[in-house]
Amino acid sequence: MMADPQPLSGRRVGSFAYLTIKDRLPVILTKVIDFLCREKVSIGKQYGEAAQEGCKEVIGRLSQLKNEMQTNKPFRILQADPSASPHDDSDEYNRELEKFTIENEEQPKWFTAPWLYAECYMYARIHEAFYLCDPLRGFDPFLVQKQKALVDSKGAVDCLSKRVMTACNSVSNFTQQLLKQYVIQLLEVCLWGNRCDLSISGGADRAQESDIFSSLDKMRPQILDNNADLLWQLLVSLPEDQRDLVLVLDNAGFELVSDLCFLTFLMESALATSVTIHTKTRPWFVSDTLHSDLMWTIEKLREFGDSNAEMANKWANYLSSGQWKISENKFWTQHHDFASMNEVDPRLYSELCKASLVIFKGDLNYRKLTGDLDWPTNSSFQRALRGFSPAPILVLRTAKGGPVVGLAPGVAERTAAVASDWNISGDYGLIQLCTGS
Repeated sequence: MMADPQPLSGRRVGSFAYLTIKDRLPVILTKVIDFLCREKVSIGKQYGEAAQEGCKEVIGRLSQLKNEMQTNKPFRILQADPSASPHDDSDEYNRELEKFTIENEEQPKWFTAPWLYAECYMYARIHEAFYLCDPLRGFDPFLVQKQKALVDSKGAVDCLSKRVMTACNSVSNFTQQLLKQYVIQLLEVCLWGNRCDLSISGGADRAQESDIFSSLDKMRPQILDNNADLLWQLLVSLPEDQRDLVLVLDNAGFELVSDLCFLTFLMESALATSVTIHTKTRPWFVSDTLHSDLMWTIEKLREFGDSNAEMANKWANYLSSGQWKISENKFWTQHHDFASMNEVDPRLYSELCKASLVIFKGDLNYRKLTGDLDWPTNSSFQRALRGFSPAPILVLRTAKGGPVVGLAPGVAERTAAVASDWNISGDYGLIQLCTGS
């Protein structure tokens, strides 16, 4: 078998990885610092006077982190206390630092370490900055942005909820062809919802402001690898007692709503009977969904009223009945790619093995699936998974940067964005399925 490509890193000037470390990550840190400076009084009112003083402490740590990044300093050991939280993963990052240093005879640095490791390490350091400040331990510096993204998307959420509730109420009368049409439409909505990614925009607002259904036909040619028909064939072939899905979430906001609406329609049409939803255990890549974000979203849709409230009540009922379960695992906030999951967290891997289909959303999950390696775009998706095959895998991702595989000959060449390492607007999509066979 041919050797795997090298990991992507910030070594190549002008690459998406380089520009991420040079520009996007410092901007994200600056936004958190500015937020704490601006809101420290209101934070003090909400969390106590010690929290207001603590903001200065956290600002100091984040400013130091930003300086280390911009001057390409070596990574350092994390100081968080693993015994204080079941979700703390500082030990894993520290082991990786030691391993990298031994193998490379030097400590990892921002522009020379693998991009995946470097970017994950930054968010681990943000976590550490708050974790070491007792009054702000557990504070989510991205919460306001995530909640604003949903509120700003209310018009699109209204349209989506109304359409999905109408379909759910009449699905028993659907022909097989009409059912397929709706499944694929909602799959595409789920895909394009992934454009609302605050870590890619450097924390700038990314809301879905219009009815996304009106754009689906125009955007379909921009799906560079589209396995929607194969997914439909898989869904209808599943035995009635083996329709257990897993969804590994990406962003809160409109994307989360589109994900849950897609799951709802699969449930109501009996194409799925149970769903396990994986959230992150701590603030991650700006807009990634925490358990608390999901529960807040349900309450916010109830506030929005009408079809939104009906939809929110369905989600709450699925959760209370056990048809939907929320799972948290610190593996998702580690730097490991998924090919190592069976070794690093065999229990999580065995849980995924029980699923009929595992759905991964977004850029970071795609990067971890493919090892964030410098694959040629015509590499097969299955080859890029490097043996990670707990169950059939579906990926829904708008390509903004990082590896892209599975493209037919000529597709990448016809796509102008490829020449500049994609783009942050997410104009190109991937619906890729690997059944492992």
